[in-house]
Amino acid sequence: MDKNLELAELRVRMITAARDVLALIRSRLFVDFRFMDSAVARLDTENDDMIGTLSTRGNILYYNAKHVIETYKNEPQRMTREYMHSILHCVFRHQFVSPKIDRNKWNLACDVAVENILTEMASKDLSCRGEQFQEGFLSKLKSENSTITAERVYKYLNDKKISDEEIKKLAEIFERDNHVTWWPEDDKQSNDSANDNNGSSAEDKMKELRELQKEWEDISTRLDVDLETLSREKGGAKALIQNLKEVNRQRYDYSEFLRKFAIMGEDLMINDDEFDYIYYTYGLEHYKNMPLVEPLEYKETRKICDFVIAIDTSGSCQGEIVQKFLEKTYNIMMQQENFFKKINLRIMQCDDKIEDEIKIESKEDFDTYMKFMQIKGFGGTDFRPVFKLTDELVEKKEFKNLKGVIYFTDGYGQYPEKKPNYDAAFIFLGYDDQRPQPPAWAMRIVLDEEQITKEQ
Repeated sequence: MDKNLELAELRVRMITAARDVLALIRSRLFVDFRFMDSAVARLDTENDDMIGTLSTRGNILYYNAKHVIETYKNEPQRMTREYMHSILHCVFRHQFVSPKIDRNKWNLACDVAVENILTEMASKDLSCRGEQFQEGFLSKLKSENSTITAERVYKYLNDKKISDEEIKKLAEIFERDNHVTWWPEDDKQSNDSANDNNGSSAEDKMKELRELQKEWEDISTRLDVDLETLSREKGGAKALIQNLKEVNRQRYDYSEFLRKFAIMGEDLMINDDEFDYIYYTYGLEHYKNMPLVEPLEYKETRKICDFVIAIDTSGSCQGEIVQKFLEKTYNIMMQQENFFKKINLRIMQCDDKIEDEIKIESKEDFDTYMKFMQIKGFGGTDFRPVFKLTDELVEKKEFKNLKGVIYFTDGYGQYPEKKPNYDAAFIFLGYDDQRPQPPAWAMRIVLDEEQITKEQ
């Protein structure tokens, strides 16, 4: 009995000591990274012997007391890095993903993205042994990606068909915490609650999870603003800023955006909204198949008619993604509710001059163009020739009611000085903090490569 009591007291002292260590680390983070105060303050700490290191789903940071004490005793900076590592997962909402995702790849992708940020921060309190083993893989990623985010790393792992064995080896290099609490069906808390007759329902848990996600979204957005104003000059904050921009920027529905370029017009179809079937059937019954009213053979609808798609074919824009963008636009337009029977669409390819221009008047024209399309150009970038040619076409009355120009580009080019007499939207591929700002009159949309390439 005394032996058990002694072990219990020892365990209590160990948990208390570990909690004190984490409190000390927390205080240091408040001092060294003041811009992250709201993120650091959000997580309470709680011991869990089943957690090998640290783990959090966004509300409580679970820790293994023995691991905390031993790690801090041997290498204090490593324990600080693990703490910050877990916090950054929350800032980027890495744990709020579909359970259908490949967990091993996603876990690794999140760890890689966070470790890259911590290394670039170049803080002595975050530097620890093992960073040198990460350099090789990070260099490969940076040679193909301007920004290292969890989503881009996950795509890289899939595109390169990285083997399970290699993923396991990389996980050993980049892993700092445990992600067991990320997955509801594996979450010890969820299982305990399920067995509790007084526990909350699945709907309540989902509501709590959404609220937690929204809370971290607000923290992340505020952190983004603070870094923009306070830490932009710090080279070590660049990776953090880039990841925040990626995760916090608005996601656009390109299909919905394209509908904004629709115009009012008459489409030859029965107008069910304005047709009275009572009078129609009454006439058929009482006057020998003679209806009292005929259905209207037109309907006023919002569909795409006159507009321009401009493609930047400069050397910095890859032909494959350009074609994917056209295919996506084509697929959206081919939906029956978006398209007039006859259209007036101009597709222009331009680098620093107009390389190709074609008129599309029907689905058949579009089918033929997509089948035999070739990307031309690969020179510099100048947006003005597209707008000059469009203005000339307007003057020649080639357009009856031009809604606007959609310009797919990397954004590195010379914009027109004056606003045209029609709408103009520039579609950018991916976030780039070095990209020049377009004029105030231009609409700006950033699409991920996945948003462009995924099936409708």
